Amino acid sequence: MPGKHVRFNDDNIFYSPKSVSSPTLSDSSLPSSTGPRTPPQNTYLPLTLPTGPVAIHPLLAFHPCVAPVIYDTSLPPHTLAPNVHASPHNLPASVVDEPATQPSMHTITLVNDRLPWRLTIPPSKHFVSVRDLLEALYCFLRHPVLASEYNTLPTQQIKDEVAIAFHARCGRAPSKEAAAEQYHKGLKRVDFLRGRNRFMGLSSTKLGPDVWVLNLAG
Repeated sequence: MPGKHVRFNDDNIFYSPKSVSSPTLSDSSLPSSTGPRTPPQNTYLPLTLPTGPVAIHPLLAFHPCVAPVIYDTSLPPHTLAPNVHASPHNLPASVVDEPATQPSMHTITLVNDRLPWRLTIPPSKHFVSVRDLLEALYCFLRHPVLASEYNTLPTQQIKDEVAIAFHARCGRAPSKEAAAEQYHKGLKRVDFLRGRNRFMGLSSTKLGPDVWVLNLAG
């Protein structure tokens, strides 16, 4: 069929929309050996969910006009920087080890309308910290996309936008070799964001005090 082609291999599917060459989709759910580390397992007794109001950490709080921090979620968390428009003061390094919520919780779930998956974050110690949340989010978004997951996208336009985001991410690699490596590894969940990678903070939901919306912008 002219215009769009799908080719199946033993392990990969290659997709070509009209104006974008094909991203690779892995049929293996194993992350690459050079990928982000797996969050540590919780060895503490779980805490009960709070029954009263829960506030998100100011570093993670959503504001529709001013992001709490400058952070591209396609990059590792150490690239995060303070946003002087949100907070004029330098942030101490220890701030990322503070609880992500007040009161603290033993698990936090993030949802986003462009992602068909939920991210449930365990704590590294007694509670989910800001660091736990940011590291888990990066690891989650770097996870390979399965062909079956890609095929659930509802329209051809969305598939094309995901493919464009994939190629744009590969093109931002620091060298031709690194770009080729990213291309070979194929689509990742971050590509489903379709360019909306800028962290804008978390907002509450009606699904419980442990479920928060991941707000992003382009």
